[in-house]
Amino acid sequence: MAYTGQEFVTLTEKTMLYLIVLDKEGKVHYANKRSETLFQLPNDQIIGKSILDFIIDKEENEFEEILSKCCSLQSPQNYTFRFSPAPNTGILTLKFDFILSNDLIYASGIDITEENKEHHSLIALSKLTKTGAWYYNPISEEMFFSKECYNLHELEPGTPMTMEKAISYYRPESRPKIWKLLEDLINKKSTDYTEKIITEKGTEKWIRVLGEPIIHNDKVIFINGSFADITERHNYLEKLKYNEETKHLALKGIRSGLFDHHFDIDATYYSADFKKMLGLPLDKDFISTNLIKELVHPEDTEPALKRHIEGLKKDGNHYFNHYRLKNKEGVYRYYEIHGYRRKDKNNRTTRMIGNLIDVNQRKLNEHIIAESHNRLLAMINNGFAYTVLLNTAGEILMADENSLKIIKRDFNVDPSITSTLFIDVMPVNFRNNFAHEFNEALKGNTVKKEIERITYKGSVQWLESKYTPIKDEENKINSVLVSFHDITEQKTAELAIKEAHLKEQELSNLKSNILSNFSHEIRTPLNGIITISNLLLLGEENPNDREKLAEYLNESKERLLATINNLSHYSEIETIQKNLNYVEADINYTVETSYREYRHFANSKNLKYILKLDESCPSAKIDEDIFHTAINNIIHNSIKYTNKGKVIIKVKAKKHNIQILIKDSGIGIGKDNLKKIFDPFIQESIGLSRKYEGTGIGLSLSKRYIEILGGKIEVISKLNQGTKFIITIPKNI
Repeated sequence: MAYTGQEFVTLTEKTMLYLIVLDKEGKVHYANKRSETLFQLPNDQIIGKSILDFIIDKEENEFEEILSKCCSLQSPQNYTFRFSPAPNTGILTLKFDFILSNDLIYASGIDITEENKEHHSLIALSKLTKTGAWYYNPISEEMFFSKECYNLHELEPGTPMTMEKAISYYRPESRPKIWKLLEDLINKKSTDYTEKIITEKGTEKWIRVLGEPIIHNDKVIFINGSFADITERHNYLEKLKYNEETKHLALKGIRSGLFDHHFDIDATYYSADFKKMLGLPLDKDFISTNLIKELVHPEDTEPALKRHIEGLKKDGNHYFNHYRLKNKEGVYRYYEIHGYRRKDKNNRTTRMIGNLIDVNQRKLNEHIIAESHNRLLAMINNGFAYTVLLNTAGEILMADENSLKIIKRDFNVDPSITSTLFIDVMPVNFRNNFAHEFNEALKGNTVKKEIERITYKGSVQWLESKYTPIKDEENKINSVLVSFHDITEQKTAELAIKEAHLKEQELSNLKSNILSNFSHEIRTPLNGIITISNLLLLGEENPNDREKLAEYLNESKERLLATINNLSHYSEIETIQKNLNYVEADINYTVETSYREYRHFANSKNLKYILKLDESCPSAKIDEDIFHTAINNIIHNSIKYTNKGKVIIKVKAKKHNIQILIKDSGIGIGKDNLKKIFDPFIQESIGLSRKYEGTGIGLSLSKRYIEILGGKIEVISKLNQGTKFIITIPKNI
């Protein structure tokens, strides 16, 4: 049974679909209640709106093409577009079906915003975790790999896949096990295993495979699963085992002793080697705490005991102390104690296991380094503008006061306290070349480089950086000294000389262009005026041609006057800018006035000359004189450089601005010249052989005038395919 009109309207208002009826220009003729969320307007105010105003700018042209395509096809068209209903409301993603009926386009859409987000999130997650999906149909033996599965096997996506081929990537000795696991899956058992594969390109990888059978009528009809690349984790675990062995070997290679302190008997177990080193009794398993106290340096006894008591009260399980102990030769050496505490339910330490490490040489070195550090700092602070000493890993070992001050201020870190990589606290524009220069220094080469930076006050500073390798007694590089010398004054002088030379060259080129254009633009009409005037004065012309000669004389006069006026306007821009007369103008009317002025010119070339005004009648505050001049120059140019086809002028209102589009099917502008068309005295065709006349001032003048009004001009063009100028002006200055 067919729906009545009222029943159909009621149905469209109850549905969760977006139902919109459009004309061929994209104007809304009908929208259901659901569409209010798209337009952020009451239903009765949606009618007459252009849907193009709500589609994000990037997809407007595509939507216009879809409307055009729908006008020529009767079958439904399915497309997805993104909308921005209002500021701060986010983006809506809608999937539309379009169909043409009775010269109207019927669009029905569903909201897929969340599905779109979830789809992209799943793809990103799969890439980040190197995890792919697979499935297998044991009945049809169909095998499927996701894109990430193909990547994991280093296969081209879409390569035909079978279970035999998938298992062939495992090592030969592992394949029987994999076939057995597949049988388990078919017999309704889930599987989870880790194995090594060899990819199509011969790369060895460790993977974790999960499989889950899907059962129907007590029979496995489908198997879902996943592949995960765990090569890094597997290698890490292998390294961890190796490191454990290394640790045990390292304890034998350093002056260190393991201990196990039992608090209930107040005694400590030490390794045999360490007891020999300190001269402790070898026949006793446990050494009394009092015996150890007698070996502690008198100056360290009280501070060490205080640290010991505080260490036992601290939260957590770790323990640290340090003091000097007397060895069997009667010499005091520095030791550090690192321990791990076991506690009872009352948080009281009952046992501590740890390591007592001989750090005597390190302590002596620290004293020497501290003295050298103070001497070096004195030299650094009185040397270059900035100086930083780096270790071979690029960490800051030392820096002058100015560098430290800047790093603390800009990055809130103190390299003298916290281990800091120099690359993390340097200006961004230093980083591009740092790695190369630092690596060169590590090879033993001294490197110099000039760098420009902006200080926090906004001024420009030029520095000459120098990377100097520092070698130890064995002639091995153990650090790199990076110094920066301020050469701002020198560089400023060099740049000033270079800029002056460029300006001189620019002025020379400009003068050549002016002379080339104006010698042609002034000489041509003057020659016409002189020749025709002589004919008229001498009376040698045919009486029937007098009227035509007078017309040619007037054209030459007008051309000469236009050339001089353009030059006059260009030279008086600053004066014009100070004496603007802003009025609230109807942009439709203003553009239409310019359109009418050139209708005769367009008709004389048999061009289609089209004007499309905005139905909302947008207005803006402008100086009408300079706005007219700017628009006129561009319209004139479009007609002038178009020999066949059409010139379209269109006014389009946006939320905060108005666009005037001037599009032609003319000769277009070459890629090399596209960036120069707004330069004064420059033309696409220039020189004695140029095809089109003109000074090249017009477009430059238009650009300056539109910018004075707070707007901008963009140009899109291809050689022999036409040109499109987009003029944007704000509704309010």
